[in-house]
Amino acid sequence: MSESSLLARPDPELAPLLSSLGPPAPATDDILILRKQFEVAAFLHQAEWEDRTPPASAYRAQDHEVCVEAEDGGKEGQIVVRSYVPNEPVSGSQHVSRPLLVWYHGGGFVSGDLDLDDGYLRNICVDLRVSIVSVGYRLAPEHAFPTGFNDAYAGLKWAATHASTLGASHAKAFLVGGTSAGANLAAAVALRARDDPFFAPGSGRQITGQILQTPQVVHPEADTARYASDLQSMTELADAPFLTARKLRAFASALRAPPNDARISPLLTPTHAGLPPAFIQVFGLDPLRDEGLLYARRLREAGVETRVSVYPGFPHTFTMIFPETKAARKVDQDLRGGIQWLIVMARC
Repeated sequence: MSESSLLARPDPELAPLLSSLGPPAPATDDILILRKQFEVAAFLHQAEWEDRTPPASAYRAQDHEVCVEAEDGGKEGQIVVRSYVPNEPVSGSQHVSRPLLVWYHGGGFVSGDLDLDDGYLRNICVDLRVSIVSVGYRLAPEHAFPTGFNDAYAGLKWAATHASTLGASHAKAFLVGGTSAGANLAAAVALRARDDPFFAPGSGRQITGQILQTPQVVHPEADTARYASDLQSMTELADAPFLTARKLRAFASALRAPPNDARISPLLTPTHAGLPPAFIQVFGLDPLRDEGLLYARRLREAGVETRVSVYPGFPHTFTMIFPETKAARKVDQDLRGGIQWLIVMARC
């Protein structure tokens, strides 16, 4: 049993809610069925934030086509990114540049799309006065690794080169973030950008912060022997509500990524030194719990300023299914606070 095992004790608010859902769906490795299951949670999440979408006059949302280059320099394909830009509250007011956030949705690399977090990002855009680019990366198994990563990085570069047209300034803050698989992409592109001259200090495009909500930062089949005592939650919580170890392995199988590749297992990169400050959210009843906690520790050991918020007794994706809970509201408040903290850090 790991030191963090006590974090898995179900919260009293959770038990009656889980009971109200009835028995869980039969276990399966069928990606199409798993997609359908995810769509149920996605519908609840989207409906919650559609009801809280700001008035259309408060922001501008627009889709943009982005070409993705293959690793050999050729054209690999095309994706769509969606931008959200806050309007100035006073008509005719002087132009103000905003912080820029690039966001990647969750869904196990096999589910989700630009609509998943659409209402939420509109709310964040207006509430925090942040320009946002949401990246519609392609999904497995139709598009195997590294397509999704390449899409994520292309979206990041597009945002970096179009900051001014998005009413944003890298100097105010340039953040990457996401949930679950999206957090994996955020962590992975932050690593790639650290070593890419395009984003180097002095380029005016340096990544200044990362937001990792319930991150998956290591492939379930990766060589993690040296972290065996730290990574127990995948075994201890193999049958946790909503996200099980079997599902994670099915997602990984569909993705077909080399398990030890840092683009899918950023935990295993030789050094995390030089990465931007990170805000990380970890759920206590989540098979991904321990890798989120370990990633935070590795970042700190490398000298990266890191803040972690932990929510004992709550499972993966619970905020999508039970948005009315006190804990879900706190997760949202903390995420907003984390973004604001990273914006302040970018100016230090």
